[in-house]
Amino acid sequence: MTIESHEDAAMPENKKAKQTKIAKVMREFKSGTLMGSDKKPITNRKQAIAVALSSAGMSMAGKSDAYWDGYVLTIMGEEEEEGPEEMEDSEEGKA
Repeated sequence: MTIESHEDAAMPENKKAKQTKIAKVMREFKSGTLMGSDKKPITNRKQAIAVALSSAGMSMAGKSDAYWDGYVLTIMGEEEEEGPEEMEDSEEGKA
């Protein structure tokens, strides 16, 4: 499995694409595969959020750390909610 470089990735243009990109980067952080520019794993949550926002073309300017923590948790929560629903739908199709 290859992880695309955050610098080489295209900037998302709409809100949903940005949220998806942030969620993807935060999943990498959670699994321990998010790497910094020095090729070492990122272990600090605030640094991971900064990387996620940067790769999504967003900025932390004018917002508190608590705001961005809540924003990321909301995005990750929405994605986790989507997961079980998709599984239920696929199980119903098999039966």
